[in-house]
Amino acid sequence: MRRVHAKGATGKGAQGIDGPVARRSPRSAGFVHGLLGFALTVCADGCASGGTPEVSHEEPGATSPVSEPPAPALEATDSTPTTPPPHPAIFTESQADRGRTAFDEVCSDCHTTSEFRGRTFQSNWGRRTVYSFFRTIRSTMPDDNPGGLEEQTYLDVVSYILRINGHAAGTSEMTAESPMREVRMAPPTPNP
Repeated sequence: MRRVHAKGATGKGAQGIDGPVARRSPRSAGFVHGLLGFALTVCADGCASGGTPEVSHEEPGATSPVSEPPAPALEATDSTPTTPPPHPAIFTESQADRGRTAFDEVCSDCHTTSEFRGRTFQSNWGRRTVYSFFRTIRSTMPDDNPGGLEEQTYLDVVSYILRINGHAAGTSEMTAESPMREVRMAPPTPNP
């Protein structure tokens, strides 16, 4: 959240026209955000149904005469916590090596490897899929000839980018048919 101070004010004791400038606490900002979200939901429900939203006039905590059936009992399971399946390894070391060579020969004219790793890269790409990254560079790079490289070269460069971001190499090379939509650009987190 960015703080805005009155013009000319610095540090503590920022003054407005009528005195000290009130600052919102993160708690009150969260409350206002939640309240606005609730109001928009209620309005959207009314608009979607073509009328006004139904509002309960019951006391909070009062029970309705119609109750929902109880949830089915869950089966007893092993007490061992389940861990998400690991990211599939979708490239090989030799493919990532070819990707590094291609990056050095083509991409490094405009880019450095530091642009494709670290906090900024992960905040922009970490939640997106490998396929999304592949599709983007294939359709926009190189800048002077978008889409002008062989598909395998793009796949090799993506493999290199995955490796410098901490993804492990496997035994199969990345192809257009690889499960790129199942793998995120963020490196897998180690299990505790």
